[in-house]
Amino acid sequence: MPVPATEPVFPPWAQELRLRYVSGEASMFLLHGNVRDVFPWTDPDGKVRYVPIREYLERFLARTKELVLYYNLSEGVEFPDRKIEDRVRSVVNAQRLIRGEGLLDGWPQGPDKVLPLVEHLITDTTQRAAVVLDYVETIVPMAEIGFMGEADKQNLIALQRWSSDPNLLQSDNIIILVTENLSDVHRRVSASAQLAHLNVSLPDANARLGFIHEMDHHGVELEMSDESLAKVTAGLSLVQIRGLFRRARQSGEPITFRTVSRRKKAIIEQECHGLVEFVDPGHDFSHVGGMDRLKRDLMRVARAIKAGQVNRVPMGAMFVGPMGTGKTFLAEAFAAESGLTCIKFKNFREKWVGSTEGNLEKILQVVEGLGYVLLIIDEADRSMGGGDNDGGTSSRVISRLKEFMSDTRHRGRIVVIMMTNRPDKLDVDLKRPGRLDLKIPFFFPETAHERQLIYEALIRKNKLDVVKDLDLTHASAATDGYSGAELEAVLLAAANRAMDQERDVIEQIDLDGAVGDVIPSRDIRMLDYMEMLAVFESSSRAMLPERFQALDTDAVQERLDKLRLQLGARLR
Repeated sequence: MPVPATEPVFPPWAQELRLRYVSGEASMFLLHGNVRDVFPWTDPDGKVRYVPIREYLERFLARTKELVLYYNLSEGVEFPDRKIEDRVRSVVNAQRLIRGEGLLDGWPQGPDKVLPLVEHLITDTTQRAAVVLDYVETIVPMAEIGFMGEADKQNLIALQRWSSDPNLLQSDNIIILVTENLSDVHRRVSASAQLAHLNVSLPDANARLGFIHEMDHHGVELEMSDESLAKVTAGLSLVQIRGLFRRARQSGEPITFRTVSRRKKAIIEQECHGLVEFVDPGHDFSHVGGMDRLKRDLMRVARAIKAGQVNRVPMGAMFVGPMGTGKTFLAEAFAAESGLTCIKFKNFREKWVGSTEGNLEKILQVVEGLGYVLLIIDEADRSMGGGDNDGGTSSRVISRLKEFMSDTRHRGRIVVIMMTNRPDKLDVDLKRPGRLDLKIPFFFPETAHERQLIYEALIRKNKLDVVKDLDLTHASAATDGYSGAELEAVLLAAANRAMDQERDVIEQIDLDGAVGDVIPSRDIRMLDYMEMLAVFESSSRAMLPERFQALDTDAVQERLDKLRLQLGARLR
């Protein structure tokens, strides 16, 4: 027989809500994040039930409140039971009579009519009332004031007044707003100093394990222990874990590490609505030609991650250099060497007000829930910037990213790699140590030997068939100034020449012909400018080619200034 529980065990967000309310710090709260999950509630007999947010809040609030009202735009005003509804009606009608208004006939549906009734309830100091406004982003959506209708403005003003009303703070009443994405709620409400924000995070390993223990395992084959399943489902909500069990029971397929990984990838990509891409690197450092110093430094970081030596792991890194120098390829190889889950930002920017910030928040929530993630932000100068006419979106995006990147709890668990060929377009504060501790410069291969190593690595990477006695000496010497991407273009052109001759194997004549035929892109001044930016940003002199190691800061700055004058408007 289970031992009766004298006090339910609350999740962290509920504990914080109770503490801040009891201490008198706040009477109005905004719950955001993983609010569409289920949460454990312990009944008086000790039995644990997993219930959605509405039922959880009703049970949570009913412990100390006499009246509980729930509202969302779709379902309207609802109550835990008929008795509470009758009592709320009597309180509201009493307040209406005091104000000289008629008795309430029925509960309205629209928020512009509901909010005044809620105000009648929460201003009655003789009652202990709780109000839950769910999907609050539909009541006060993020929008410019000039584009809002009169009803929307009334709703906005009402919630603003409540958040700053000293009478509400002194009463024994409480208001809880619920939304999934904080950025979807109008800033005038969410930014109120008297409104307490509570992030409902994804379940941690202990919460997932407790839920898995409670799941019905009948008809489900697990090729791992419950403990192992709890670990590999990091980043999933309890509802999604329940979906894994239901899918396994329906299909008869066992839950394996591979199926969990595959399903987890699909779920998270769907949850993020195409905002992120999971990268499964098919190569490691052995496929990277040259770059010996860079690979050695990154391998040191990879070993520290695997050994749990978090103090030796940078908070983030910036890969900087001209296009085609292998920044993305090396980042993905580092993901394979470190064992981190590799996620790449896709286009999360949208034209609608608040959508970009909401997309970013969703991505960061998933990354934080997953843990042990390598987050790649490619072309950071483009994704982080939106110009001066974006309504402040770029500044808010950068501000949130700065906050995330400087959170020391992430060290060793989340590594951010920003890649750019124009670091001068990035916010200076974003690049400081503590956010981007390691700044790695990338350059075109300096010597024929380096180019030969790259050719050999590219042959392995692309799985090209070549004759055993293929001589790379001429190709390596004749491609001085080529980027890694251009060297790959030479090899692929050689493969096409072989195919034209109905051969599967690349011969010497194919390679030599491709070397003479492929024309590399040439924008010398812009490439020089990008190289000097890489020199300027590098966090280590030893990472630089010999021709740059003797340059001091003044010399680098002087070269950059000259190139800026020559390039002019092209740098905008």
